[in-house]
Amino acid sequence: MNKLIFVAYATFVTYGSLRPMNSAPLEPWDKVGHFLLYAVFALLASRVANSSRQFLYLCGAIIVYSGILELIQSQLPGRSMSGYDLIANIIGVGIGTVMSRTLVTASQK
Repeated sequence: MNKLIFVAYATFVTYGSLRPMNSAPLEPWDKVGHFLLYAVFALLASRVANSSRQFLYLCGAIIVYSGILELIQSQLPGRSMSGYDLIANIIGVGIGTVMSRTLVTASQK
């Protein structure tokens, strides 16, 4: 079930990242959105990973995937690539990673 939720969430992020936009995003709230989306992405990755190593690989893959989505956005009408979005994504994955490790440690006590 966790894998299904992870794949569904990845599909949601992909759709949200590539769908046509009618208006410009509201700065800085779109960066907060990127941060939160990718923090949740990392938390979900922690639920599907079988080991700490696999979890870190998944987090790396999520970061690479977010970069690919940004590159694709540069080719879509009404969308643009943003290094700041990518930075917000990376920070979100980082915070999600720390949060998941904290939750695992707390649950083991």
